[in-house]
Amino acid sequence: MSHIRTAVLGLALAAVVPAVAAEGIASRYPGDAGIERDPAVILVENFEAPLADLHNRWETVVSPEDHRASNDVAPGSSGKKSLVIDRNSSSSPGLYTRLKNPAGGFGFDKVHARYYVKFAEDCGEIHHFGTCLGGNNPATAWPSVKAGQPTEGGKSFWSGIEPFGSSWTWDYYTYWHAMRGSPPRGQTWGNTFIRDPSLKVEKGKWICIEQMIRMNDVGQSNGEQALWIDGKLVSHLKPGEPKGVWIFDKFTPGKGGQGVRWSKEKGDRETFDVPAEGAPFEGFEWRTDPRLNVNFVWLYAYTQKPAGHRIRVWFDDVVVATDYIGPIQKSR
Repeated sequence: MSHIRTAVLGLALAAVVPAVAAEGIASRYPGDAGIERDPAVILVENFEAPLADLHNRWETVVSPEDHRASNDVAPGSSGKKSLVIDRNSSSSPGLYTRLKNPAGGFGFDKVHARYYVKFAEDCGEIHHFGTCLGGNNPATAWPSVKAGQPTEGGKSFWSGIEPFGSSWTWDYYTYWHAMRGSPPRGQTWGNTFIRDPSLKVEKGKWICIEQMIRMNDVGQSNGEQALWIDGKLVSHLKPGEPKGVWIFDKFTPGKGGQGVRWSKEKGDRETFDVPAEGAPFEGFEWRTDPRLNVNFVWLYAYTQKPAGHRIRVWFDDVVVATDYIGPIQKSR
């Protein structure tokens, strides 16, 4: 049975972000069977339904001709099908939908999203990729993002987890109103925060990605985001942690020395000193308006390469919840 549904659940925020799979929602539902019934779960998509039904459930479907059902499923899944995006055109195929809340509107102040993804061994270079969480105020039934400029603090933000370009290394790609700019004119592209060359994508293998975003209190920079890969916490950005250094729009944990930022007032770069161990991360001011929250999930594959540049990527067992989910647990 295929599921994409909204649960009636509380809006209380968890005090701790767990780092191990055994503590997650999935540990209570081997194979993910029945996980849609958990009170913390917002949405489940296991891609078991025919494509026409799948597309009817998501609010925006881009290039459905590039979507196919596949019998290749994530390890331990109780399902029999996954979705493969086989992009051979100039499009950016994908799926997008808003996250309904118990009050009848959209969005939450803290959201976890877990996805299984797999890239074909011959998958071409990807420029941008979603697994992506974000929010618009008001919530829109379609992606509403603009490249090269910061968002408005009362209107939008978004953050993707992607293997950018030829490096095929996992990192965030994040837009919000307080994002950092880069030369030569201070334009803003998605900020990155991990900068770890060891986090290489292993093509031809199913990978469990889980992303968390916690909204800030208005007037404070106490928002957070975190990333788990195959159940291992590889990044948790919050006020005071980790320590690192900004070089324009890139934050590198564990490093210090001299930082560089773009000054809007000067219209030029300026340097600043950072302790050798790095300076504490300042946290995120995702919003300046309490009505902005995490209200959409977006799966997509985008490249700047011309038509004929083939991308093949599988998605399976998407779960969105208000608490940590963790990898699929094998049936006993």
